[in-house]
Amino acid sequence: MTGAAAHTRRDPLYDPLAPEVIAAPHAAYRRLREHRRVYWHAQLDSWVLTGHAECRTVLGDTAAFGSDFRRVGEAVPDAHLSVQSLDPPAHSAIRHLLVSALHVRSHTAMTDTAARLAAGHLDALRGAGTVDLVSGFARPLALHTMCDFLGVAPPDGPWFEEMSNAIVRSMDAGLDPARAEPGTRARAELSRMVGEWLETAGEDGFLGAARTARAQAPDVSEAVLANSLRAVLHAGYESVSRLLGNALARLVDDPALLERAMAQNALDPLVDELLRLDGPVQGDARVCVADSELGGRRIRRGEIVVLLLGAADRDPEVFADPDAVDLTRRKGAHLAFGRGAHACLGAGLATLQLRAVLSALHTAGIGFRPQGPAEYERTATLRGLRALPVVVSEAAVAR
Repeated sequence: MTGAAAHTRRDPLYDPLAPEVIAAPHAAYRRLREHRRVYWHAQLDSWVLTGHAECRTVLGDTAAFGSDFRRVGEAVPDAHLSVQSLDPPAHSAIRHLLVSALHVRSHTAMTDTAARLAAGHLDALRGAGTVDLVSGFARPLALHTMCDFLGVAPPDGPWFEEMSNAIVRSMDAGLDPARAEPGTRARAELSRMVGEWLETAGEDGFLGAARTARAQAPDVSEAVLANSLRAVLHAGYESVSRLLGNALARLVDDPALLERAMAQNALDPLVDELLRLDGPVQGDARVCVADSELGGRRIRRGEIVVLLLGAADRDPEVFADPDAVDLTRRKGAHLAFGRGAHACLGAGLATLQLRAVLSALHTAGIGFRPQGPAEYERTATLRGLRALPVVVSEAAVAR
């Protein structure tokens, strides 16, 4: 969570890094929403939004609410300037370049690759006994799939984990300022690595396609391109690995859920519900660049607005029985991938990876029994598991 300043006084309604909130944030989200949907949070020195309508309004209005904090005179480190942090019109050029590069591989080819990799990583769990589905499955699968998409060999695992974790922790620098500088250094390191990859990657991957598209985008600097490709790598890895871990945790708790969805030919609705209920991106931040009003509250230029997307996706004004899995719910109403100019570029890739894992799990003939509690990372902006210990067992009937 990004705030203008961090305060030591904990907010009585919502203390994002408190152990009970890390373990189960939705009770706090409900308290906030019932108290005030647009809430001044002193600890974050920011407005906090919990309503679906309010979050969607901010996501769709880059004229009044920006991702580029330079628009209100704040300094932004060069390593942070990317497709994630620029606003139109500068944002439009880099996003167009990246969207063009996304088409280098067909949807069918990406689906086939995701299915093959998911099946292979699941098959490696056979006979393993007790495993951690985070470190032993979700994270290596997400990195393998992402690097295959980029067209490069995976980087050194421990080093990459250190860099990636530093970036994730820095997203909560508004709550813990000590997390900011390591995240900036890690962004610069990953951007340097991606810049080297960009020079050597083959033509058949995303990086090669981005290099080719760069020739048609003279307004995009090499630094912004490298930072944006680093953002694609990092988001594709962290968001997907956390999405997979969160989804698997729900299936471990409710083993019949996947079978129920398959019996109803409702795999896609299940994917959509897992994104809504257990999406990794819990918060996003914008800065007000033009005085506005939200939920009856006056938002002034320079003030920060934190969008609690995890709360918005369980807003009872939009989702009946919001905490339940409903395989008949209208598709696509959730905000797990954002909306507007900054909607997630990798939404399609993330969705097909989750779908591939669920399909592979259905046909694998193995099951998981909990072997201890699920442990969540102490991060608020991105929600995900540190560990999900299970016992792997052969299903009664292999499909």
